[in-house]
Amino acid sequence: MKSESFTVLVADSDTTAGVVSSMLLSSALATEHAVFDTRVRVLVDPAIIAVLDKPELPEEVRMIEEQAISATSADVEAAKLIVAFSGIDVQKLQELRELGIAAPAVNLCQFAYDFEGDTRESLSSRLDIQDCIVDAALQFGFSGGSSTCNSCEAKEYESMNYWISTADTCSRFAQTVHKMRS
Repeated sequence: MKSESFTVLVADSDTTAGVVSSMLLSSALATEHAVFDTRVRVLVDPAIIAVLDKPELPEEVRMIEEQAISATSADVEAAKLIVAFSGIDVQKLQELRELGIAAPAVNLCQFAYDFEGDTRESLSSRLDIQDCIVDAALQFGFSGGSSTCNSCEAKEYESMNYWISTADTCSRFAQTVHKMRS
């Protein structure tokens, strides 16, 4: 197992969805069952994060203590996976590619389902879980996986189900990663 952190960048097409979802993903991955150290960073300026008007969130989401952390240049260089929750921000992704960042980019809600199925079939036999995640994200893209999702793009912030579904996606992804080590 690698000792370096597994850096996940959130490059969401919607600032609010990206900031709140980065908190949810960070919280889901930072448990006592964590298989390895993961840093979730959002591609949003810290000044914007500080003044962002968060929508009304369900109590379970408001209780999360993890904070959205803006990506530094070191985080960008260390990126292993790029995720979004309401669609990938194409401009941010292009900027990352111009910097030479080759990490796969996926919409997490779609990838989490695909990844969950893949781990049952073949990935769990591999030794390096971080490589398995990256490989699965690459294969997801190669096999026609999308970086957009119609239900996520609807961004129904006023619906508590939207945020609960996003939290569920983060939890499902984290549980799948944990099961890979079991």
